[in-house]
Amino acid sequence: MPEKRYILTATDMSAWAKHAENKGAALTKLVGNAEMLLVNVQEQVEGLFMMASADEFLAQQSYRREAEKILQETASRLSEKEGITVTPIVCTGSVSEEIKALVKEKNASLLVIGAHGQGYHFMPIIGNIPAKLIQGGQCPTLIIRQEEMRPYKKVLIPVDFSEVSLNQVKQSLPFIPEDAEIILMSVCGSSGSDSKFYASVKPEILEEYRNKVKGEANKKINALIQRIDSQRKFQTHVALGIPHKLILDYVKNNGIDLLVLGKHPRIRLEDYLVGSTVHYAINSAECDVMITTPA
Repeated sequence: MPEKRYILTATDMSAWAKHAENKGAALTKLVGNAEMLLVNVQEQVEGLFMMASADEFLAQQSYRREAEKILQETASRLSEKEGITVTPIVCTGSVSEEIKALVKEKNASLLVIGAHGQGYHFMPIIGNIPAKLIQGGQCPTLIIRQEEMRPYKKVLIPVDFSEVSLNQVKQSLPFIPEDAEIILMSVCGSSGSDSKFYASVKPEILEEYRNKVKGEANKKINALIQRIDSQRKFQTHVALGIPHKLILDYVKNNGIDLLVLGKHPRIRLEDYLVGSTVHYAINSAECDVMITTPA
């Protein structure tokens, strides 16, 4: 029997978090031999209990008991709906650190979080939390941006032919339905500074260059498909231009349900100064976004 998988779904008890809860349950059912861990983190300010009065301490304990009650009710509802095992977990501490620790402890196969929402009793789980979880994440992270609950039918996976891309496809496949359409997209990037150069090139020469670049990219995509070693059918798409813009435009114009991106090991400062496709996608993609991990 395949090794048991754990799908860790973080919830902040908000209305938006219900979309993440429902998707986490549906994916737990999809992959089979899996258990859903439904997690709520009650943030605790360092030194709170040293300074808090007895009334404040009792109030926080009351909040926790109420969170445990709501989480148990949610777990029971999802378990009955999907026919899966759902284990509710309430813990106290830093949201990102507690979730990271649980991912490591359970060797989670997937982390599911909502893109919006406000924490139980105004303790936010979203905002800069996805960025913290993705940085150094130990399993793929699925960020839920769609309100409508439906199986993924069209999935876009931009690839760059590196080992990151190979892992990107392999890590995402268990969570993509067998009948879904999977498009592997290669974007041959260019910067805005290229426009003056291209303007001086004859159109026929430029077209020949573009066709050559696309031909080479298609060869590399087909080679990548051979390495994936899967019975799945893949479609391919090659485009020239600015990667994040073309990817987000394709998502918007082609009814994409899920965008899968691979997280490259990068200097965090570079992400903040220059930006990255991952960050653009988290903030702007009109679909759910899965961020996979390096090998």
